[in-house]
Amino acid sequence: MEKQPDYHPDFESWPPAGTQTKPEWVMPEWPITIGRGIIGRCPHCGAAPIFDGYLKVHKLCLHCGAPLGDMPSDDAPPYIAMLVVLHVLALFVIFFYKGDYHPGLLMAGFLLLMLALICMAALRMAKGAVIGVLLKLGLKREVPNG
Repeated sequence: MEKQPDYHPDFESWPPAGTQTKPEWVMPEWPITIGRGIIGRCPHCGAAPIFDGYLKVHKLCLHCGAPLGDMPSDDAPPYIAMLVVLHVLALFVIFFYKGDYHPGLLMAGFLLLMLALICMAALRMAKGAVIGVLLKLGLKREVPNG
């Protein structure tokens, strides 16, 4: 019997050969990159803020010129923020249904307000962390031709 030739189609390995590009920026280690993103600082240098407002991202880092605005952080941050916050909220829901905690109308309104504020803070932190991860991986938003 003849030996079968080694055939490795592109779909058997990820990323396909020749498609992986190296990031333009030498980034710090993962915990530092994500931590800087969470606190709202540039994941590359840590010296300048990521945000120009509540969630608007600077196009380039004001200190090192890292392409912060090119990172496609659109859908992941809200998902991550809701995942984290709603797990905490689940404890209150369990207490409600178990019968151990019965807040009044004023307390329920206060808890709803706190939930909204926590969601807003978590969304900003999650967006910063996602930008840090994307910058470290070198994934940029594709610019349409034309």
